[in-house]
Amino acid sequence: MEDPRWNNENNANTKQSQEHISSKALIFRHRLMLYGALALIVLLTLGNTLYLSKQIRSQVVTEQSHKALESMLSLNKTISVSLNHIDTMRNAIETAYLYPELIPNKQSFLYLSEQSKNAPANAPWDNLPESLRDTVGQLYVRSNARDYSFDAQTLLSMVSEVVSTHQQHDDFQWSYYYDAEQILTYIYPWLGAKDILGATQSDNMDAALDVIFEAGGTFPLDLINPTANPKKEKVWTTPYMDAGGKGMMISLLAPTYMDDKFVGAVGTDITLKVLDKIITDRPLERARLAIVDEQGRVVGDSGGSLKGKTEAVNQQDVLSFVTIGEAHQATHALLNTTPLGYWASYQLPNTPWRLVLEISNSDIRSYTLQTLLPNLIMATAFTLLLLLVVLYQHWNFSKPALRLAQFVEELPNNSNLIIPTIPSKWSYWFKRAAKTEHDRREHLKTIEQQTRELEQRVDERTVELRHALEVLEATQEELVQSEKLAGLGSLVAGVAHELNTPIGNAMVVASSLKDTNQHFVESTKEGLRRSVLDSYIEQSCDSAESIERNLRRAAELISSFKQVAVDQSSYQRRSFNLDEILRELRVTMSPNLSKSQIALMEECEENIVMDSYPGPLTQVLMNLLSNAIVHAFSGQAEKSVTIQGHLIEGQAVLTITDNGQGIEQEHLQKIFDPFFTTRLGQGGSGLGLNIVYNLVTGLLGGTINVTSELEVGTCFTLTLPLKAPKEEVEQLEVP
Repeated sequence: MEDPRWNNENNANTKQSQEHISSKALIFRHRLMLYGALALIVLLTLGNTLYLSKQIRSQVVTEQSHKALESMLSLNKTISVSLNHIDTMRNAIETAYLYPELIPNKQSFLYLSEQSKNAPANAPWDNLPESLRDTVGQLYVRSNARDYSFDAQTLLSMVSEVVSTHQQHDDFQWSYYYDAEQILTYIYPWLGAKDILGATQSDNMDAALDVIFEAGGTFPLDLINPTANPKKEKVWTTPYMDAGGKGMMISLLAPTYMDDKFVGAVGTDITLKVLDKIITDRPLERARLAIVDEQGRVVGDSGGSLKGKTEAVNQQDVLSFVTIGEAHQATHALLNTTPLGYWASYQLPNTPWRLVLEISNSDIRSYTLQTLLPNLIMATAFTLLLLLVVLYQHWNFSKPALRLAQFVEELPNNSNLIIPTIPSKWSYWFKRAAKTEHDRREHLKTIEQQTRELEQRVDERTVELRHALEVLEATQEELVQSEKLAGLGSLVAGVAHELNTPIGNAMVVASSLKDTNQHFVESTKEGLRRSVLDSYIEQSCDSAESIERNLRRAAELISSFKQVAVDQSSYQRRSFNLDEILRELRVTMSPNLSKSQIALMEECEENIVMDSYPGPLTQVLMNLLSNAIVHAFSGQAEKSVTIQGHLIEGQAVLTITDNGQGIEQEHLQKIFDPFFTTRLGQGGSGLGLNIVYNLVTGLLGGTINVTSELEVGTCFTLTLPLKAPKEEVEQLEVP
């Protein structure tokens, strides 16, 4: 009988022969496909060119925007130095008015006067030696001025800061002070009277001071007086020409007050070329940067339009897309689109200025063409080369490869691996494909067998692991119960041991008192003698005192034990000064501290007002001091405890430091645990610091930390909010 497989093979060969006969039509269709592919490549090349042009445009805009942000950060850095400088000057003067005892004394002013002998009355420091000029600056006053010695002493308090800033930063041209009454002015660096008269074109100092207080038409005092500047903010002036010949300037001013009285202003000058240099040193190849104010005056320009200018430059002369005031209304760093290109506005913090970026479409198109031209040339050459390669590949590889691909695709569905009729030079690949399919089938059989065996082993291991898990869970439950019982036993043992001593003592004394009473009754039968009565009364009193003392100790222990669980909100809440609490603490603890020869020192800032619970806070401090009395000291000649109170970042910070023997490191993590004490049975209950911890972290809403070093001492640090958290809990009474 004929094998059907041979029939299938013959049918396959016949079909392949038929396909071979129609190969010309197939090749024709392949040619159409190839030409269509080449046309598609051309279209893709053009589409890719358009896509790349958009990408380049986006890249240019993004790159220029990032560079603009970098320039903005550099400007912010320079501006922040100026702002910090002004704040330092203002703080120095206002602090001097608040604390006149801190300013240089009048001897310093007199010393400068002696060093500047024969100086004009309007310029008392005009004859200072060169060494002092660089460290002091210059002072100008009006004729017949009031006594300005205190003003000069106040100004001396900020001189060191001014000199230091000018030495560190070359950006500052002048730093100065304007008196609110226009009586005097201070300027650094030092500038001689002749120079200031020449710069202001004046023949006397009073006229020169009028020019100085006018400040190029900006009138600084009018800008920042209480009427014009009720919020006491720092103010930037408009650009103006410096009378000293330094070029176009911008001034940063800040008012100074003595209490609520406006007394003057501090200021510093920055030349426009300083800001202009930041953006001109970082030129944008395909964009332009400018710093403008709301009135349209240019403060800086990356195009260099400010170089050599002696008057303000208008925004219209520099920017093409942005109208006056439009940049200040735009969202910070938002890229805006116009028919002419793109622009963005960046806010310079704490200034009235905006950094404006303009990117024109013409610059982008020019750069895009310049970038894409080499790519277009290469794409054309690549297309021609691809045509030659594809045609060669089609005739020599595509057709035979298609047959091979078909053979390989049908192999998994063929029960017999029969190699079709093919050119001899391709026979190796067909045979190798058939052999690979045969090996694959054998490998699949092996894998199926191994899979079955593996599933069986997994089932067996699953049963074993489930049993082991049940044993492990039972063991874990036993360990948890054992740990709970161990903790409970330790707690009960600690309490029982502490209560055993006073209660046992009371029992012994009560039993003794009972025997004494019996003996007394027997004595009365024979007649009561005075000596027997006196002895009975004395023993009864001693026994009663001993019983009372031991029972009081037991009551204290029970009360302390209850305190661990007492709700802290049972205390009264009110506002109080922290230093008052510390003073009351000193009075309360003085007898115990004196008895133990321990010196208590306290340092607390004034006016730390807290809305909290003074009772618990006092209890915390008393417990910490009592803990120090009992545990901290051992044979020291000098024993001291220091309590310090500070206001740090809106919180009250208390430190309790002793110079005692310290705490061992292994005990530091346990000292706040209930019933932990190194003197169990020696008067220590182990509840004092636990109560402290609960009160601080719970009712008072703060934190407590401890650091210690052996033979050096221990420091407890309490960080408490000025306003304790509000909690509604039930009030518990502790007997």
